[in-house]
Amino acid sequence: MTRSARFWFSLIILSCSSAMPAFARDEGFRSTFFTIDKNRWYISNGWSNGEHQSCEWRADAFSIEDNKLVMTVSDQGGKVRPIGCPEMHTKTPTLYGRYEARMRTAAGSGLNTAFFTYTGKSYGAPAHDEIDFEFLGKAPTKVEVNYFANDQVVRGKIVDLGFDATKDFHDYGFDWSATGITWYVDGAVVYKTPKGAPVPRIPSYLFLSLWSGAAMEDSWMGPFTYTNPVTAEVAWTRFTPHD
Repeated sequence: MTRSARFWFSLIILSCSSAMPAFARDEGFRSTFFTIDKNRWYISNGWSNGEHQSCEWRADAFSIEDNKLVMTVSDQGGKVRPIGCPEMHTKTPTLYGRYEARMRTAAGSGLNTAFFTYTGKSYGAPAHDEIDFEFLGKAPTKVEVNYFANDQVVRGKIVDLGFDATKDFHDYGFDWSATGITWYVDGAVVYKTPKGAPVPRIPSYLFLSLWSGAAMEDSWMGPFTYTNPVTAEVAWTRFTPHD
């Protein structure tokens, strides 16, 4: 999907711990994956987030099959890790609104399929803000929802899905406002931030990723041992800003 002709820019100064740089406000988008729109998505390649990962980000860990985005963990690494894995994020930061994706997640110990927003000091932001859906392959009938606000992690909930997320596609989304966050699965509310809880307030990038953990993450993700390529799939993702 290409950028809308009605894409427009406004300068917004947000107060967190300090003033935020100006950011581009997108009117919203829906990405379907007949191809990957390189105007909208940045694809990570040739590096790793740190020692907690046993894989490196690889552009060739993404493919398109049957009009779906396929994310693959495989033994096609080589620069900094022997295993290759996929990560991409929007090029434009966005703020309050509804974030959604239709996904099938990856199965297997040591794997994390993630759909989330993120920003931090490496992006010129004054603090780390993040909102997560994290699907651990060792527990395919559950999802972890949590977030960061102003550098502080706020634990949410481990949600019992009532189905195996690795077997079929389901709809996942969260609604982010100045007063709270609500997470949805197949349109049903699964968790809300408590009244008065801190809330992320910094424009953030929308991420899709699948990665394998190193030994330091075994207690959380389970041990990872590579045997064969493993995939997750995304049918579409969407951002709808609040009015």
